[in-house]
Amino acid sequence: MERQIQTFYQVNGFISSIDNLEELLNLVMRESEAAVDAEASCIALFDPADGQLHIEFASGEADAQVRHLSMPLGQGILGEVASIRYTVSIDDVHTDSRFDPTVDRSTGFVTRAVLATPIQRHKELLGVLQVINKRDGSSFTQDDARLLEIVANQAAIAIENSRLIERIVHSEQLSAVGKMAAAIVHDFKKPMSVIRGFAEMLNRPEVDSDRRIKFSGLILEDVDRFLDMTQELLDYSGGLANLQPKELQLGDWLDSLGEYLAEDCRVRNLKLITKFQFRGPARIDSERMRRAVINIAGNAADAMTDGGELTIASRRRGDYWQLSLKDTGSGIPPEIRARIFEPFVSSGKQNGTGLGLAVVKETVEVHGGRVRVESHVAGEIQGVPPGSEFLIAMPIAGP
Repeated sequence: MERQIQTFYQVNGFISSIDNLEELLNLVMRESEAAVDAEASCIALFDPADGQLHIEFASGEADAQVRHLSMPLGQGILGEVASIRYTVSIDDVHTDSRFDPTVDRSTGFVTRAVLATPIQRHKELLGVLQVINKRDGSSFTQDDARLLEIVANQAAIAIENSRLIERIVHSEQLSAVGKMAAAIVHDFKKPMSVIRGFAEMLNRPEVDSDRRIKFSGLILEDVDRFLDMTQELLDYSGGLANLQPKELQLGDWLDSLGEYLAEDCRVRNLKLITKFQFRGPARIDSERMRRAVINIAGNAADAMTDGGELTIASRRRGDYWQLSLKDTGSGIPPEIRARIFEPFVSSGKQNGTGLGLAVVKETVEVHGGRVRVESHVAGEIQGVPPGSEFLIAMPIAGP
């Protein structure tokens, strides 16, 4: 009984502290070996889609040959255990017609005795746990069988928990897709209406040339907004998988970025201050990082409706280079600040997909960097003016 309790707590400790199912089941399998003093073990998982058992985890001399073998229910010892749903102990497999000696013949491993038990939860078959050969050459005992059943029950909980998490994640992904679709419909609807209205005005003969130029410019602005929103959606939905980092001198990249932001700030009646102290080599996807910085700068500009200053600076911090963007806007409210990099979280911006800063975070992290924000609203800290500063730290060596 003491051995059973010890095994239970050991396996339960794994389940409580390890989230990765593959790592967890490997530990469960090896704990099974140790608990019954076996030479080898394996875990076969049942796939209801094809109705077969698939050996996903194996240890011992023949592990490479055994792993990924498949069998239908009722075939072989594992298939039989899965079919009848109770523990099977065989003292001499060579006298049992269910034993398949193919692996032994190809590897030289000698299977003598096996003990196998189903992994099931609420009458649902999840797989089979099997141990092979007692190290002292003896037969597996009833105590060994009870121990293995305890471990199998714990493994079932781990598998069920993992699948539940997968379903939750999938549900959240579907929810995110739904929110994204709603964002597309909502945010595309307004500029589409504006473009249509201006286009109709351009068709009127009474519209003079000055107004035609003005309307054309407004149409182009909304088209650019469309393109920006589309790129955000593409980046968020998988475009980052095609990251193309290259070696470059940051000085040239920063100067080009500064020129773009200077023009944008001029149009918005804002002052841009650049302090590019670090201009050395770096490894980045220049276009993706450019979009990320422009996204932050655009948010900063939106927060300074009555004018203000945007300061962008670069400096070196050990093996990292840091880029900061600091504004004199209204700041981000505390209740939003902690979630500002989550999809569809906004601090009041009316236009856009709601994915901008989520894309920024993913872009930076795919590069091996990190991004954070420091922000204060008016009156939050005595003597500290409102505003936000986004800080991006990137490894000089790159991803």
